[in-house]
Amino acid sequence: MLDIGNTLRRYRDKFNFTLQYVADVIGISRVTYRKWENNGVDFAMSQLIKISELYDISIQEIIIQSNSKKNKIISLQ
Repeated sequence: MLDIGNTLRRYRDKFNFTLQYVADVIGISRVTYRKWENNGVDFAMSQLIKISELYDISIQEIIIQSNSKKNKIISLQ
């Protein structure tokens, strides 16, 4: 099972972004973005694309990191 919410939280922490900042970039509310990080709601592919652009990573990398057993940020390079 993918834990995309945890991956999004780790990247947000890595870049020292606030919930509000990321939500504003994506165009959603802070509360909704928090639900993403808690895996409480599904999101549209267009929103995931905005996240990948914000962190300069591919959607594939988000999925791989979300499926990692150690669940930490890994480099594909």
